[in-house]
Amino acid sequence: AGHTAEHAMEEVYGIIKASRTALVFVNTRFQAEFAFQKLWELNDDNLPIALHHGSLAAEQRRKVEAAMARGELRAVVCTSTLDMGIDWGDVDLVIQLAAPKGASRMVQRIGRANHRLDEPSRAIFVPASRFEMLECRAAADAILENHLDGEPERTGTLDVLAQHIMGCACSEPFDLLALYEEVRAAGPYSALSWEDFEGVVDFVSTGGYALKSYDKFRRIVPGADGLWRARNAQTVQRHRMNVGAIISPATVNVRIGGGKRPSRQGGAPTKSGAQSAAKPASTFADRARGGRKIGEAEEGYFEQLAPGDTFVFAGQVWRFNSLVGADAFVSPAPDSDPKMPSWGGSKFPLSTYLASRVRRMIHDEQEWLALPGDVQEWLAWQKLRSALPLPGEMLVETFPRGKRFYLVCYPFEGRLAHSTLAMLLTRRLDRLGVGPLGFVCNDYALSLWSLKPMDQLDLDALFDQDMLGDDLEAWLEESFMMKRSFKACALIAGLIERRHPGQEKSGRQVTFSTDLIYDVLRRHQPDHLLLRCARADAASGLLDVARLGEMLARIRGHIRHKALERVSPLAVPIMLEIGRERAPGDAAGEMILAEAEGDLIAEAMA
Repeated sequence: AGHTAEHAMEEVYGIIKASRTALVFVNTRFQAEFAFQKLWELNDDNLPIALHHGSLAAEQRRKVEAAMARGELRAVVCTSTLDMGIDWGDVDLVIQLAAPKGASRMVQRIGRANHRLDEPSRAIFVPASRFEMLECRAAADAILENHLDGEPERTGTLDVLAQHIMGCACSEPFDLLALYEEVRAAGPYSALSWEDFEGVVDFVSTGGYALKSYDKFRRIVPGADGLWRARNAQTVQRHRMNVGAIISPATVNVRIGGGKRPSRQGGAPTKSGAQSAAKPASTFADRARGGRKIGEAEEGYFEQLAPGDTFVFAGQVWRFNSLVGADAFVSPAPDSDPKMPSWGGSKFPLSTYLASRVRRMIHDEQEWLALPGDVQEWLAWQKLRSALPLPGEMLVETFPRGKRFYLVCYPFEGRLAHSTLAMLLTRRLDRLGVGPLGFVCNDYALSLWSLKPMDQLDLDALFDQDMLGDDLEAWLEESFMMKRSFKACALIAGLIERRHPGQEKSGRQVTFSTDLIYDVLRRHQPDHLLLRCARADAASGLLDVARLGEMLARIRGHIRHKALERVSPLAVPIMLEIGRERAPGDAAGEMILAEAEGDLIAEAMA
């Protein structure tokens, strides 16, 4: 179970020792910090191993890149920040830690090794679980066959169009019809209707029906010559300060310091917190503003921490002291047990192409010959104790365990689609009086548990495509995801501005502003342009509704149900993820986890 590949770290370290220079690719910043810590604990040979991901300070990333270019490093643990744009001849091996999630992405990463003319690139997969072993085998086969997955064609969004229209007005006055024809010449907007285009222009010029009485939303105006232009120079300035279509989560600077005004009596605090008379007290500016920046991280993460909590960042353990404006102040805590950071960025969904290959591999026993013996045994036990689904089927298992009843299904459609499906299923199960208690998902399966048995349910009705209608709309209306999507759309379209001359709003201030406007528009103009954009954005980026819809259509009439007396071998990994929240070094947590794993495996094989 899991995605950290902790079990393989000694082997990874041995591979690094035997290589000249290795890039250790991971999929998230959490994995990067975790892997770096584990490798450093094993580094008895004092090999120069570095860390590189997008939350680290730019200066630190440049130092790592410069040392790598000089050939001074034996390994770099990195995320997609080093996928492209590097040409280091000394790199002779790429190590993919955990599954790659896509064949094309893996080809890009493999190409970082032996980046020299007429030399083959080398890579090693390090799957974190048996499911990931299947995915890694499928990715390797796809690469060898040159069958790569690609991105689907995308339709241009209206919030980006609003930003483009405003940018055109800031450049020079434009004619409405001429701009419409120009926009439609771009592939993503080739099907743009005149009504939608006029609606976007109206939004940029007034903010929409519900907001048109507020003067601040009037950004472009028509002139006597019939051309549209920016309202004034201040509007142009504000637009240029906020332009951009990439919306990252609100971040804060991570700085070394206390972030609070020290006492005027005595000296500066020592590491133990005592006052030292030997050194003069630092000023508030020195403590709060002058602390060395070590990187950036999501604002929401630090809002969950209390002063004194510890966490891993930039390869070290830090103590969180305070959050002041856009700065999180920390101090070194090398002897403390850390709380691991879990950032939201850099997560990849399992590609549709790899998912279909994994389904075929599970069914075709000839494909098992390329798998390790323990994985073959795992699949053989699954076939004996439950079933292996056909490529066009979805297997659903129900079984009791303790005082709960479980339903586990295996769509292999990625975590986003599974999370959406699980949320919609819990609504349906609640209406049926089953009493769902919770769910957990990974890229391969999802599990729900309840107070009542679920082996007599009409599964065709439960997984019917109509859940993407009223059920989805009702859930979205009460979900935080719509507000999150609306915030991103409002920033891209220019309705909300993060930066103003001489100041910048914090993430919390932006969230407050967008939440207020969101509630107003829902009450007074539910068909507002940005609400439509938010629904479409949530459906694609946060929920993967299109992929879920394709899956529900594929399994219609092809659901294979197995009512079991106990957990199946295939269900063990997803069952182990239930309630799996622990900090590294927690002996009690490790012991409980080990006991739970032993119990589950014993049940599955009994």
